Amino acid sequence: MQRGWKQRSIYFRLSIGAFLILFQLLPVRVSATGFIEQDALQKQIDQALPGSFLTIPEGMYTGPIRIAKPITLVAQGSVIISNPSPDPKDEPVVVISSDHVTLQGIAISDKRVNSAEASLVLKGSHNVLEQVRIETMGTGIQLREATDNTLHNIVVTGKVKDQSIYGGDVHDHASHGASSANSGGAAQNVQARKGNGIDLFQSHHNRIVANQITNVFDGIYLENSNGNQIVQNKVEKSRYGYHFMGTAKSLVQENTGSENVTGAMLMETTQALVLNNQFFKQKNNPSAQGILLYDVTDSQIKGNHIEGNRVGLYLENSTGVDIRGNRLLLNFIGMQVKASAANTFTENQFISNVIQGQAQDSETDSFNGNYWDNLQALDTNGDGRSELPFEMNPFYLALTDAVPPYQLFFQAPGFVFLESLFSSRTDTAIRDESPFVTISMDAKDQASSTPWATGLLGALFLAGSTTIMYKGGKRQ
Repeated sequence: MQRGWKQRSIYFRLSIGAFLILFQLLPVRVSATGFIEQDALQKQIDQALPGSFLTIPEGMYTGPIRIAKPITLVAQGSVIISNPSPDPKDEPVVVISSDHVTLQGIAISDKRVNSAEASLVLKGSHNVLEQVRIETMGTGIQLREATDNTLHNIVVTGKVKDQSIYGGDVHDHASHGASSANSGGAAQNVQARKGNGIDLFQSHHNRIVANQITNVFDGIYLENSNGNQIVQNKVEKSRYGYHFMGTAKSLVQENTGSENVTGAMLMETTQALVLNNQFFKQKNNPSAQGILLYDVTDSQIKGNHIEGNRVGLYLENSTGVDIRGNRLLLNFIGMQVKASAANTFTENQFISNVIQGQAQDSETDSFNGNYWDNLQALDTNGDGRSELPFEMNPFYLALTDAVPPYQLFFQAPGFVFLESLFSSRTDTAIRDESPFVTISMDAKDQASSTPWATGLLGALFLAGSTTIMYKGGKRQ
């Protein structure tokens, strides 16, 4: 009798377990379009208790999805949340308005055109976004008054095709408010405009780590946002790879920018650390730079590798910046410095640039102990420093600023002669008074393998400048 009761108890428990497993495997209601209806996921989120852990079954869901409580959402297999409508007035695909939310493993597809709000909007603190893939016709992610969040291993791909990021489009900073509307009318009547990859406004102490962003307006954009860490990201084929406006205490470390108009642009920024980044091939625009600093104060630019750009490093109206230990290689112009004061340039390496350095109206800047591979050096005491200084002539910079087409005459015999006459006034030149004569063996090996490329690089940049000016003249 007792044995039979035990057997029935075991059968009952197995039946309950099988029922629960079957319940989990039952298909979710699917609409005629093939998408799992939005209510299915939203109801699951709404019914969850704060602190719950939810798995999202594999499938395609329609947005918008709103998360307003601290929960963890993890995708099970391929989970795509989509807004298939191009209407810019539609809501974002995902909105997080809570603290302590974790969202992991989802993909977002956003077809809205010229919307003021991003595909994913984050307004809380202490949230984690991880392994999220976004394809968007606008901005990928917006952080609005959001602090202490982590964005890790996110891929943002802009889907606006064949729109020039090199033209005269003006970025509308008024559109950075998450609640602002975009009155564009029907999407088919307007031209699609690129948005930013990750956009922070009045958001502080966030970690943006190991993300990849392609074909957007600005890759990672920060405005009035302090203490953020931008680490190990990669941005390519955009306008500014990393764009800082009115920020303080930003860390920009071990990032990569390639084939953008400008790799990193810092403006009205203070106490920034720009360390060990790599900026390659920003060269397809007359104003292209590896790093651009404008109105930057009390910051450090150290250990960066800046290669193959039109201008490697550009500094203007900036003070108290320590530029140290950077390698500027195979750029058309290694460095340009204008109207700046009390900055320090030391231990940098200028290798195989067509023009090594130019400086204008920056007499109080300190250039000391850099390596210039075209230096006519004289080391009389064997200390590794040249007794002959390296002079940066301001003639070319001043003349081409006044008349940009004069870039075509770079290194023409008459131009070189005029430059030599101008340099006869020693008070006009800015000097590295004690440049290094040699560099490390690794750097020397790299430099020795590239001298042939300097002439080719100059020719390519000259051809590019001619093409840009010719096309611009035709349009006028």
